[in-house]
Amino acid sequence: MRMVVIGGAGDMGSVAVEYLAKQPECREIIVADYDYQKAAQLQSHLGNNRIAIKECDVTNRTSLAEAIAGATVVLNFAGPFYRLAHYVIEAVIESGISYVDICDDYDATRKILEYDDDAKKAGTTILTGMGASPGITNIYARMGANLLDQAEEIHTAWATEGGEGSAVLFHLLHSSAGKIPGYRDGAYQDINPMHDDGALTVDFPAPLGEVTFYDIGHPEPITIPRFINGVKTVTNKGAMGSLKTVRSIVQAELWREEPVKVGNHLISPNDFTVSFLQQNPHLLNPGGSTGLGALYVSVQGNKNGENLKYEFISISSASMGEGTSLPAAVASVLLGLGKIKQPGVIAPECLNPSIVLRQLAKNPVPEGQVNSGLIIRLTRENGEIDVISPGKPMTIPAAK
Repeated sequence: MRMVVIGGAGDMGSVAVEYLAKQPECREIIVADYDYQKAAQLQSHLGNNRIAIKECDVTNRTSLAEAIAGATVVLNFAGPFYRLAHYVIEAVIESGISYVDICDDYDATRKILEYDDDAKKAGTTILTGMGASPGITNIYARMGANLLDQAEEIHTAWATEGGEGSAVLFHLLHSSAGKIPGYRDGAYQDINPMHDDGALTVDFPAPLGEVTFYDIGHPEPITIPRFINGVKTVTNKGAMGSLKTVRSIVQAELWREEPVKVGNHLISPNDFTVSFLQQNPHLLNPGGSTGLGALYVSVQGNKNGENLKYEFISISSASMGEGTSLPAAVASVLLGLGKIKQPGVIAPECLNPSIVLRQLAKNPVPEGQVNSGLIIRLTRENGEIDVISPGKPMTIPAAK
């Protein structure tokens, strides 16, 4: 297989390139990046003769076409997706190439879904949002739906702590801007992000403990009602070490992109906010850090006339790059091998969960990394709780 990784020299893409380079089925991996020097450094660092590099500007039609020529699968990490995804998707559909991305922008996801008919006519698969959230959260949602006769309410959530790079911060501001899409009572609705009325508190196993999540703009409420029939409510909620700071930014509308005049200069509020936070990292995690991130999904519905709630939990100290990029890289290999066959635009909840999770489990957990495995809890109608899967013991390594 010839795999083309757009944005492959970045923090996310480089993790995928390293994974693909270890897969014998991937005979050639093209790192297609706007930053040619950074791509060359990655190539040198990995020292794998199956890795080639190509300078690529996704907004340049010729440059993009040359980069993806002959690809089995194109894996796209070039963001922000609400600005750039359409360039790549139009190019792969025109070339008849299948595609995977980690798009976590709800507005970009809506736009990507509009390419469904074109992708089907071209016989290509466009798999969008195949990261952690969206991505693994959608996989858990599908697992829960499969365990019920009818899933009615699905809540997806993610938690991270501090250390956010500029791309993540820009995404965070974008996904908290103004009204965001939600899906409630069988209809799409505009809701307010980061408000107390949408809060969800979850009691995680130690050492994470109690975490409160708030609504944020994400693709899960866009795609899950489309692909999991009959569900009435779908949400996505986030929690982070910088939550208090982010909520203050949202209330002050410092997510706005329109420049304002400051003295003789025009400055975008969101550009200022991201720069200020990066220069004052204590604001990103004022309460200290456990170094842990988590995913949580609850799926409520009925089975044989009984109301049940399944909860899916995973906790890890993996970097955001690992947690987000590896699912996409795994899916790109499965797609290239023909184990994902659906044409058109699809989301992770369209996949067979066991195939994806089994393939992910083959990737060894680095020594010293905290990883809970998958914890599954079932709450019955009478309040009784069964632990279906206990996960793995977790120990936080002692600080050196």
